[in-house]
Amino acid sequence: MNKTKKNIALLLLVCLVMTVLSGCGQSTSKQSEAGPSEGPEETAYQKTITIAPALDFVSMETQVTTSGTSKTVFLLVFNTLIEQDTERGGLVPSLAESWAAISDTIWELKLRRGVKFHDGADFTAEDVKFTIERGKEQGASKAKLESIERVEIVDDYTVHLIMSKPDADILYKLTDPNCVILSKNAFETLSEEEAYKIGTGPFTYNVWEQGDYLSLLRFDDYWEGPPKTEEIVIRNIPEAASRLIALQTGEIDICISPPQVDLHYIAEDPNLKLLQIPGANNRYIGINSAKAPFNDIRVRQAIAYGMNRKAFIEAVYEGNAAEHNNVMHPGNLFYKEIEGYQYDKEKALELLAEAGYPNGFSATIYSSSGTIQKTVATVMQAQMAEIGIKLDVQSLETATFNATVAPGSDYDMCVNGWGGYVVGPDNALRNMFYTGGNNNNFGFSDEYVDRILDEAVTTSDIETRKKLYGDVQEYITMQAVFLPIAIEMIDVGIKAKLEGFVPPQGSIHKFKNVCIPIN
Repeated sequence: MNKTKKNIALLLLVCLVMTVLSGCGQSTSKQSEAGPSEGPEETAYQKTITIAPALDFVSMETQVTTSGTSKTVFLLVFNTLIEQDTERGGLVPSLAESWAAISDTIWELKLRRGVKFHDGADFTAEDVKFTIERGKEQGASKAKLESIERVEIVDDYTVHLIMSKPDADILYKLTDPNCVILSKNAFETLSEEEAYKIGTGPFTYNVWEQGDYLSLLRFDDYWEGPPKTEEIVIRNIPEAASRLIALQTGEIDICISPPQVDLHYIAEDPNLKLLQIPGANNRYIGINSAKAPFNDIRVRQAIAYGMNRKAFIEAVYEGNAAEHNNVMHPGNLFYKEIEGYQYDKEKALELLAEAGYPNGFSATIYSSSGTIQKTVATVMQAQMAEIGIKLDVQSLETATFNATVAPGSDYDMCVNGWGGYVVGPDNALRNMFYTGGNNNNFGFSDEYVDRILDEAVTTSDIETRKKLYGDVQEYITMQAVFLPIAIEMIDVGIKAKLEGFVPPQGSIHKFKNVCIPIN
């Protein structure tokens, strides 16, 4: 195991060991403080848990929004058909009790009986058909469901997903919060705004004061049993320093992304606990290979050899990230350990000379206005100066940045991040590197890559898929259009007594079992 993956695996293990929080599932006992009674004393739990994410909750429209905080809330109010087990890995049943491929283009799902929506309606196959058909026309869910041609209802608790083409990743895609199951009855009898509030999850929407807080209340008829926490509040505290103060003073119980420079305050406080979890975001330098001089692979490879990842980790993250050298995230089942590019200044200079640039050249590197992105660009500027490449750093407001480096744009280099690794290997690679991919802003088009990705997504044998995806990861990495730097950590400060915290699904947290015993 190479150093990068070993570090990430160790950090994740430390997180899981530190928390030992798996004992806070659904409740079968009294949920409030109780007086003296006969027999063993029942555990009482804090009624409300308050969480301050880094970004605010913005929408209840499950099939439209891509907001990480909103998608975190969707997993509290709704259920997907299948879930990802972020503690042990793999896929686990949710509203679908089982699934099987009965041909290359037909998946059969057996649905869970006895599930109630928040309005009292029964969950059936009609809701699955309605959700998928509607989702195929919506902004955020469309790409995840596009390979499903139609849904056939076999009976009330069995559906067939008829695929337009073989798609071995569809099970992963169905775990995404944009694919939570909606109530057909609610959308037929209520306004869309009200219908979006009706789910089958452990909590229901209560009060939303936009820009301030969102309150969720326990759903006592939840099919797994009611949670131990009666209310979850999502507080909007935009400033990281203010979130930390709120945690220290007891105003909140979970603080997402406190200031990196102040993490030691959490670690040193006996009333708090610091969790550092490898996140989904793979920070990278993107190169526009459709534009000279970057259309010469020797130039791109020279840049790759000229990057010192260790210096990035120290200067940008103060050690709070793991070096990475692959286009695939190590948390993906199909990740392959490869050597990638290692820092070699002399090799970089040699390649530039071979390409006809012995004295280097000038170019522009773009970043968004985020602190990390701007700092990465500045460090890259200094490193490239060492091999004669003079970079002008341009930091842009997020929307302007996205437009500037969009597929087909005439930019040179950029600082970017990619976290689309949690819904299967095809999504992880096709979006970025397939000809015409939605996020392929590298001007990259390669017949070999297209052919292997098309073959891998239609292959059901997992070992064959691993071989295909491993080969293509190594090949794409060496093309040097996507120069990985680091896997960024998700820092979370929690109350020391809090239980039920599990690793997130990429950037999407899973808070349904969090609770705090008070006796």
